[in-house]
Amino acid sequence: MSRWREAWEASRQGLVLLEGGQVRYLNPAAAHLLDVRREGAEGRPAAYVLRHHRLLELARAGGEATLALGGRVLHVRAEGGAVFLDDVTETERTRAELEQERRMLAHEFRTPVAGLAGLLEVLRDEPGGPERERALALMADEVARLLRLVQGQGAARAEAWSPEELRPRLTRLLRGAEAVAWRVEHRTTADRDRVYQVLVNLVENALNYGRPPVVVRTRRLEDGRLALEVVDAGGPLADYERLFEPGSRGVHAAGTRGSGLGLALVRRIARGWGGEAYGVRLEEGNAFGVTLPEEEGEADA
Repeated sequence: MSRWREAWEASRQGLVLLEGGQVRYLNPAAAHLLDVRREGAEGRPAAYVLRHHRLLELARAGGEATLALGGRVLHVRAEGGAVFLDDVTETERTRAELEQERRMLAHEFRTPVAGLAGLLEVLRDEPGGPERERALALMADEVARLLRLVQGQGAARAEAWSPEELRPRLTRLLRGAEAVAWRVEHRTTADRDRVYQVLVNLVENALNYGRPPVVVRTRRLEDGRLALEVVDAGGPLADYERLFEPGSRGVHAAGTRGSGLGLALVRRIARGWGGEAYGVRLEEGNAFGVTLPEEEGEADA
């Protein structure tokens, strides 16, 4: 066996050699990536091995492309009768995950940055007095939270607390949030920053896509878990679960700006503390919420 053939027999890169429109050589990696049998391949027409029309086009004209074939993503380069194949499935999956992370992070920053801009307006219009001091305090809290988010740190607080403590920040941050009613009767040990992110997304969705009244509340689910949810009086939705998929938006979101990442982010946060996110139709309207960890003893109360 010649040295070049010996090297290609052991290579992880696929190689198909063509001559006169027929297969001259097919290494094991190419046979695996293209899901064809090596036995009897030599001398067969190129279409026997390169069964995808884009592969045939590349083999004829030369060039390179990234193609999804048979559950894999292949980078294909063709030149001078040789077709080189690299399995980039994991690379593309990692790239897609990183892009998803980037979009999620951008979504997490979008509303807080808009809120900070609103607080700056307050400072400009109210150069002095208690309103200015409240705006400065809220801005300091929000900047500190964003820094923790960038650094991957949670708020340094382990004791139980009431989610209603976040009400002033949400009211300042979200337009229309002052009309939201709160019926929070339970405490949680979940990370304060993460619960805040959940509420920002759920309340903003209810204000943008739902109908008043909008209520933030805690309640016991049928299985005994503690839930924090936002309820609005909007009409029934076709598929609540689908709305938690990244990029998915409901029919009521037409004409409204948004990325479709809010509920996907909510679910990821909830699962991070061992909970779950859900959307359900209740007698009083649509409820979107998360299950929460709670202080010891309260679950049995």
